[in-house]
Amino acid sequence: MDIRLVVPVLYSEALAEKARLEYQACASAGVNLSLVCVANGTNSIESEYDLALAQPEVMRLVQEAEAEGIDACVITCFGDPGAAGAKELVSIPVIGEGEAAICMAGLLGGRFAIMITQEELFPMMRKMARLVGMEHRLASVRAAGAGVLDFSLDCVPRVVDEAERAVRDDGAEVIVMGCTGSGGDMVPKIEEALKQRLGAYVPVIDPVLAAMKLAEGLVATGMSHSKVAYPTPPAARREYHFNAG
Repeated sequence: MDIRLVVPVLYSEALAEKARLEYQACASAGVNLSLVCVANGTNSIESEYDLALAQPEVMRLVQEAEAEGIDACVITCFGDPGAAGAKELVSIPVIGEGEAAICMAGLLGGRFAIMITQEELFPMMRKMARLVGMEHRLASVRAAGAGVLDFSLDCVPRVVDEAERAVRDDGAEVIVMGCTGSGGDMVPKIEEALKQRLGAYVPVIDPVLAAMKLAEGLVATGMSHSKVAYPTPPAARREYHFNAG
């Protein structure tokens, strides 16, 4: 099984290696991972503007992956830039981290909270819940108080505090980590701290794990997105052909 990680930000060795290690850690045996970054865009996704800049190349990279015989693509950003358009352009599964994590939250509890880096991203997170059809089950969005590039284990105490408030004050039953890079040791630490404070288990969803396992599952079952929902654009329209950056 070959899965392509499409990273919608500019390449850096540290970032690419971090993403590769996080996905490899949760990939099943026999899964071959490859990784590509956009050639034009931003260093991080922290606004609708950043999302828009990433979309054309994300769609192009997904097209290239299908042409190479890749079985599925994962867009490694909670904002899922270009995911809907990419699904129109290809037949292989295209998984966005945000969609995967929010859908998983719906299976594990009635209401969920999204933990994001900064308050400026609250509108984007509410939009994500709406696009997935889960806005009515979104209890709240809360911030870790750090930028995307600074989001690390140092943020765990603040995340635990905000997650506890989301459960006690907002009625959340599941916590969704709304930023790539929150995997590794972070999620287990948050889950354990919440269990100690609340006296009950509260699932904390890592979007990397959710996206990886959904991609694997779709490939294993031979399923992909509906081409009624995501019809292929007219082939005669040349603007649908992307040039390499």
